[in-house]
Amino acid sequence: MTRNDFAQALRILARDQRQVVTVGQLSGIGVSEVALRKRCGPGGPWQRVLPRVVVLRRGALSAWQRCRAALAYAGYPAAQAQLTGIAALALHGMREVLVPAEVRVVDVLVPAGRALRTHTWVRVHHARTLPGPELVDELPVAPLVRAAGDGVRASCDPDWVRAVLRELVWDRGIDPAELAGELRTASLSRKPGIDEALRELALPGRVRRPMGGQVRSLVALSGSRPPLWRPELRLDGVFLASPDAYWAREGVALVIGPAAGTNPLDTCGLRVVRVPPEALTTSPAQVVAALRAALGSGPHGPLDRVTVHPDHGSVKGI
Repeated sequence: MTRNDFAQALRILARDQRQVVTVGQLSGIGVSEVALRKRCGPGGPWQRVLPRVVVLRRGALSAWQRCRAALAYAGYPAAQAQLTGIAALALHGMREVLVPAEVRVVDVLVPAGRALRTHTWVRVHHARTLPGPELVDELPVAPLVRAAGDGVRASCDPDWVRAVLRELVWDRGIDPAELAGELRTASLSRKPGIDEALRELALPGRVRRPMGGQVRSLVALSGSRPPLWRPELRLDGVFLASPDAYWAREGVALVIGPAAGTNPLDTCGLRVVRVPPEALTTSPAQVVAALRAALGSGPHGPLDRVTVHPDHGSVKGI
């Protein structure tokens, strides 16, 4: 291989893999062990970040590079491997999870027969059968439920565990029974905070429909103050309902879903804006107009008797 061929092959590797490569790939394009040691040594332009994994620049790694390096350590793409745990949940866009750049440990899932061990900031999980991964930004990521199980296993914070499980069911539409089955299979149901959260999620009237960015965008277009997202409302201390959004000063609740008989929110006098899911995209102007009309005509209902449970509801966006 000529010097020009070597340089071209190196540029292609750096471009296609965002500068994260393996020692085997470098050897394959003609980089000798001596040259590799020199370039990764003091003053050199490259760095070894994990065994057999090199980044073709100095400095801190981006979130993507950390995830790709962890996969490369696990042998991907030549061998089966996928991201799981908190890093995978972050890539799935879970609100209750740190952004990927702040995830200190990257979890990878590999087949049970692989003789691969945890190393520094890469934690290895073995599975008899790997689930079908989802590609997120060109990275193979375990499905939400499996990633949640591995993330919960690593957490020591019961409050965080409950928040993640609620988000999975309330926001992502995960079946509570499916989630409970995954956690029990992984022997996690006795971990602090999990059993209580599963019982709560199984109660009737507390399962949300999945919602996307359309709701947030339409609420912003209405010009209203930020609502409480997915709060638990109580009337005189008794559970009332869990609307998708609630404006406490105006007594207005937003419910995404088809009309299904009388809602407790209606009977107590609060104003309910009920929006079929398809209306978010087919008639957004009507949704915005309905919100403005409801908020502008308030306040509604017995506001002094309605409270938001302190463990629920926030001004975070969806």
